[in-house]
Amino acid sequence: MKDLFQLALQGVKQKGKLTILMIVNLMIGITLLLTMSTTVKLSGNSVLTDKASQMHHFSLNYMDNDFDIRNQFRYPPLTFQDAQALKNADLDYKHLSFNYDTRFILESEQLDSARPMIATASASDVDYFNVFNVPFIYGAPWLEAQSDSDVIVIDKKVNDHFFSGENSVGQFIKVDKQSLKIVGVMDLSQHKRRISNMRFSNRYNDLAIVPMATAERMNLPRAGYMPCQTKEENQRSEYRQHNISALKSAECGYLHTWIEFDQQNHQQQLAAATLWARNYTQQQANLGRFPHEEKYKLNDLQLLLNEFAQFMRWEKVYLQFSYLLFAICLVNTVGILLAKYQSKNKLVSLYRALGASRWYIVKIHLIEISLIAFAAIIAGVLFAHLGLELMFQVNMYQMDYSADPSLVKHFFSMDYSFALTSGAFIYAAILIAGLYPVYRISGISPASQLRG
Repeated sequence: MKDLFQLALQGVKQKGKLTILMIVNLMIGITLLLTMSTTVKLSGNSVLTDKASQMHHFSLNYMDNDFDIRNQFRYPPLTFQDAQALKNADLDYKHLSFNYDTRFILESEQLDSARPMIATASASDVDYFNVFNVPFIYGAPWLEAQSDSDVIVIDKKVNDHFFSGENSVGQFIKVDKQSLKIVGVMDLSQHKRRISNMRFSNRYNDLAIVPMATAERMNLPRAGYMPCQTKEENQRSEYRQHNISALKSAECGYLHTWIEFDQQNHQQQLAAATLWARNYTQQQANLGRFPHEEKYKLNDLQLLLNEFAQFMRWEKVYLQFSYLLFAICLVNTVGILLAKYQSKNKLVSLYRALGASRWYIVKIHLIEISLIAFAAIIAGVLFAHLGLELMFQVNMYQMDYSADPSLVKHFFSMDYSFALTSGAFIYAAILIAGLYPVYRISGISPASQLRG
């Protein structure tokens, strides 16, 4: 085996310029293939895929006749009165959660050097933490009895900023100048997309979560998607910033509603919820509401993830292009190997004349191709790192550097397990591409090139 490896290594060194050309040729194809396939794979990942089919976004279409639903993500959130009706309905489910987007300024209670932060946050009920599998590093969600208390759950980033990463449970933090007690510190660093508000954004995640009743009492603004009927359009900004009591009776939706069913009784519970939505909207239609033919929607998260993948059409086009380029690189590899091996005809003929079998010649050249393939794959992985970093910088630029870099970085980081699997397939493809040149060179008869 040692002799085979030494002969293969000599073969790599022979016609060194052709060897380098072949490595560079393969490296270009591997770099583009790994960069685009990693990006597409990571963009489709979600931390909730294990229960995506049990989670449903609940929407009722109370809007005017001319309201156009462009895609699954633009169905109106629930109005306050519809959310209350659903909450009071006699339905079986595992969890039911309401939330809305908000923003506020976080400040330390202590007179230290920590600067205030503008926080993107959610106002929610306590079931929110169960529905979205929110991980905690300190403390826990507030208790049901604390749902109207001055409490807050902050993210690890906020905890690091104001409390140097120490356990801050029991401490106080100011939200728009009002002190709230910290009951838990969550870590959303692995939540690659902000799913709760149906935006599926990879720009930023929640930095804090406050109880819905507390947010309403403090009049924290409604910052997310809030469609209103035409008659309410003029008051929309008022409803966002100030008049929460009027919003509760308005035809404006702001409450994103998620319902999670039991895995075993999923279909029965979904059918019951669908029947309730049909009966409720029909009853309300008799009162002049819900003019649309499609009055309700229960989209499961898996469907939404599949629909969201359609927005990645350009990335998938680039991925298909990378497959095509890699195939071209393999064809080029065959041509380079044929040219490289043509100069070895006399040497191989001499080996055969000295007693080397055809299988011995095949093994030498397969090892030689393997060494070249390993070098190309390693170089391709290294340059794929650079490609992912470049795509990360381009995306941050497109977002005006307003996004959370650590969150965006999730989508442009090398997945080593995926790279290892891809590398194995790439190695096999290169080896298969090299079989024809190896077959040609091993077919030379003994002493056929040594005459004269």
